[in-house]
Amino acid sequence: MKRTNFIGLLLVFLPFLIPSRLLAWGNTWMGASLEMMVNAARWKAGPFRYSGAFQFNNAGHDSDIYFGTLAYPVPDFTFSAGPDIQVLLPLKKKIVFDITESPRYVYYLDTDRERALNNTFAGRVHFIFDRFYIQAGGGLLNAKQRLSTELNVNIRLKENSMNGLILWQASKGTSLALQYQRSVFRYDNLTSGTTNVSENLNRTESYVDFMAFLQQHAKTRFYLDGQYGSYVFAQETSNFKNSRTYGVYGGVEFLAPAAGFEGLTAGLRGSINIGYQYLDILDPLQKDFSGLSGNTGVSLGIMKLTALHVFFSIGPQFSAYSGQTYYLQTFYGVGVTRSLSRKISFSYDFYYSQNKYPAGEIGGGSSSGTAADRYTTHSFSLDFRLRRELGLSLLANLGGRKSQLAPRPDSRHSFFGFSLTYGYTSGGLSLRGGPLS
Repeated sequence: MKRTNFIGLLLVFLPFLIPSRLLAWGNTWMGASLEMMVNAARWKAGPFRYSGAFQFNNAGHDSDIYFGTLAYPVPDFTFSAGPDIQVLLPLKKKIVFDITESPRYVYYLDTDRERALNNTFAGRVHFIFDRFYIQAGGGLLNAKQRLSTELNVNIRLKENSMNGLILWQASKGTSLALQYQRSVFRYDNLTSGTTNVSENLNRTESYVDFMAFLQQHAKTRFYLDGQYGSYVFAQETSNFKNSRTYGVYGGVEFLAPAAGFEGLTAGLRGSINIGYQYLDILDPLQKDFSGLSGNTGVSLGIMKLTALHVFFSIGPQFSAYSGQTYYLQTFYGVGVTRSLSRKISFSYDFYYSQNKYPAGEIGGGSSSGTAADRYTTHSFSLDFRLRRELGLSLLANLGGRKSQLAPRPDSRHSFFGFSLTYGYTSGGLSLRGGPLS
């Protein structure tokens, strides 16, 4: 992130601050959340607080690393490994500097070209006043990762982002917030194939959100969010995708229940976020989108030591193909977690997703009204807490894909492996992002 952009962001927000008497950590709910995040840091070194973990994730055998995108399956053994570090520097409980760093090495045994070194970095500064809270910062992402359910290939993405928000605690139970985000996306191209990903997807996204929060209960927080956003594509050949988005979203956040053994499956946690989005494609020859948009993930304790999960998301996503603007992605999921003992739990989730394009023919010959891609996934996880700082998960995923775009219209996929985490992963404190991010 450019230094001038960061300073400019501070100059925009600071004039709004007319703080009254300053108290430790202020009287805002985000200031209280920040205090919890700082206190949760596991270690101290002078004025610094920090947490860290080493993760060895998704180590195992994948039956098809491209999930039907190529004309033939490509099986391989794979894993990703790297540390996850968060460093906090609180200054007299009025200013907190917050840095997270997550480098990852992704390994494939036989598919050399897919091996990659990835990195995610974020830096933020938090200002705590009596009834005002400010956050400003940015991030850098440089990672080779799965592009989307539309094109199941690994593409390197370089993302440069900046963001800031100001929150005013109007009363004990109500607050207002203004948030700004800007992200620049730059993709590499495929090493083979005719789809020019960088030409079709390189863009700049900007959002402004105005949010109102109502919290009359310790375990629930309701909110209403009005959002405006813009998308500007870098290449002239993709300027027909330039667009603006207008949205109104509402929902509720269920705050974490009690910690401990029974807390893993007790109470209600997660969030419900749903609303209406209008995506205005500036090119008059392209079809706009208007309709339901949002994402929801909720876990509910239905009996002692057992929790039910429900997932739902819907919204438009920009297409990687040159002849399309966007597709509508819909995702459903349901599952269950059962605590078998104080150190062992079992989870099962079923997911279904589909991608639909607006009216008109698409690359594979599909038209509006039928899903171009449909996925089903059965996910199993057996989790062990070996020690307080050491966790092991045995993983199994069984999936199917029916596609009118991929060379294989009906493909199967399986993954069997494990993940291992040693240490304590970092926490975060932010509000919701843009619908197409």
